Amino acid sequence: MKRYLLLLLAIGVLAACKTKKNSGRGGDEPMTREGFRELFPAAALPYKLVSDSLQLKLADSLALDTADINRFLTDTLTKGDFPKNEKVRFWPLQRMEGNPVNYMVVKAVGRSGTVAYLCFMEKKKGLFLKRLRVADAGRNGVFSSFQIDSRNVLKLTTEAQHGPVRDMQREDFFSVNADGSTTLIMTNTANLSVPGQIFNPLDTLPRKHRFSGDYTSGDMSLVSIRDGEDAKSFQFFITFSKDNGKCKGEVSGVGQYVGGNRGEFRDKETSCGISFQFSSGRVSIREIGGCGAYRGIKCFFEGNFVKKAEKKKKK
Repeated sequence: MKRYLLLLLAIGVLAACKTKKNSGRGGDEPMTREGFRELFPAAALPYKLVSDSLQLKLADSLALDTADINRFLTDTLTKGDFPKNEKVRFWPLQRMEGNPVNYMVVKAVGRSGTVAYLCFMEKKKGLFLKRLRVADAGRNGVFSSFQIDSRNVLKLTTEAQHGPVRDMQREDFFSVNADGSTTLIMTNTANLSVPGQIFNPLDTLPRKHRFSGDYTSGDMSLVSIRDGEDAKSFQFFITFSKDNGKCKGEVSGVGQYVGGNRGEFRDKETSCGISFQFSSGRVSIREIGGCGAYRGIKCFFEGNFVKKAEKKKKK
């Protein structure tokens, strides 16, 4: 009887070993397309990757196998960005469902630099279509970041290092096509290359409400408040630069007044939330939700800002 039970146990163990799902990392079975996809953490749009984030070291155990990159993506992923014989390692950063394509973000690290690629994937079968280098951690003094909004509009931002400060050079906006190609919608270079100057998209909008106006903290941090559609709402634009430009954040939207001198913003597409506390000639802000999609990982939307006197219009 014991022999019979031991035989059944052995058969069960062997069957379990054969049917056990293999991750492809160090296993005997080859990686599957679905297994490769699952190595990428899932996220929802909008998504943002700043150059600061690329400099964070990831665990070696999370690195992708180059053979899997060649098989499921392309063997020319790093072409033109790294020397031909340079050893490059890869890490999975994110995957997102989009329209008309899905996305995978791959981090590539070599001796000559660190970059990130946005891979456009076919929606039905998950096949690789095309790739675009979208982020750079500062090779040759150039830093680049990207974000995709909920409408699948891709924004690439390029900055240049000038001494201890980074100055924004340009912003390029693209639409994404079903074949993985992109179409340039707009390039914004106006007022971006002037050191020490902030471009405020709300500048010319009405500011009749008592809390409307521009609040600053230093030369490169701004909270701009403008009138909303009614007395209970307001438009805002926040931008900041800390640590000599090494950590930046920018967000805009519509907030609601929730008390006599309090306002609140809740992003409909992410967990981001920001609280506004107004007082005589000042506003204090703080995050009440994760706003990592709109800022670097080492800084937050927080602090005290002083209201600037409005320039009198010439008659």
